[in-house]
Amino acid sequence: MLWLYILIGVVALFLLLETAIAVYFFNFAIKPHPYDPYKKHEKHPELDMDAELKTYDDAKKGLLSYEYDTIQLISRDGLKLNGRYYHAKASRGITVIMMHGYNNNWFYQFGYDALYYLEHGCDVLLPDQRACGESEGKYITFGVYESEDCADWCYRVNEEYSPSYIILHGISLGGATVCCAAGEKMPGNVAGIIEDCGFTSPYEQFVHNLKPMKLPPALVLPATEMLCRMKAGYGFRQKCAAEVIKENKLPLLVIHGAEDTFVPTWMGKKIYEAANCDKELLLVDGADHAMAYRVDGEKCRAAAARLIYKATGIDITV
Repeated sequence: MLWLYILIGVVALFLLLETAIAVYFFNFAIKPHPYDPYKKHEKHPELDMDAELKTYDDAKKGLLSYEYDTIQLISRDGLKLNGRYYHAKASRGITVIMMHGYNNNWFYQFGYDALYYLEHGCDVLLPDQRACGESEGKYITFGVYESEDCADWCYRVNEEYSPSYIILHGISLGGATVCCAAGEKMPGNVAGIIEDCGFTSPYEQFVHNLKPMKLPPALVLPATEMLCRMKAGYGFRQKCAAEVIKENKLPLLVIHGAEDTFVPTWMGKKIYEAANCDKELLLVDGADHAMAYRVDGEKCRAAAARLIYKATGIDITV
């Protein structure tokens, strides 16, 4: 009988530990923790953030010269999602929808990069992804529901502005989002996809992120996924960018930092290799996660212009 009590105690302790780990990891990874570099700088003035903050200040100044509309989308699960639609001064009939990354918002991720498109005649939609910025939502879904939102933004843009072409451009979580959006029903004028440092799947991303913590995925992920299904309504293997992209027929550009350790470079290569379409892979030497445009913006923008030309026949560089 004593051994039975010991066994029950061990099982109860294990279940308690599993639950504690699942709750911690769920709160850490699935609940949003918004990034604000200005507040971070105020809190940690010893950090060298001058170059980063100058980028945001320059973006604010640059965007002031362009007209924009605030635009809203009601997601399929009833969330109010917000974005800004910026008008190029001499529009060429192309709208670029830019989907930002994890725990970010449109301004910090894309405020500066959007200026390139605007200066070259492309209108730009800058949404805040669910649970980020000014959009509603309690949980980040790692592209599972964000990809549905992305497809719906395409229809919303057509409803309001009727562009000739739509290009999807996503970074990090946004990169996985635009790849998975290729598996959704989208309007016929969606013409091309730019995927920058996106992960292959939530599951593979979590497995990678657990390595530095020295936590075995078999101990952490099953209970966390069960909790995620209960509270956020999705599973970690529900959508995989590297699987969905196999069915994509639109021209694809994959950009990834060659030194990316957060979303490892092999994930970008895996997405590229899985694609069965007109495709290009750009690996940027010296770039860590989401830094390709900062390290070699000229090369990245040239590749984006090539993608747009393939997709639309319009050379935005002239």
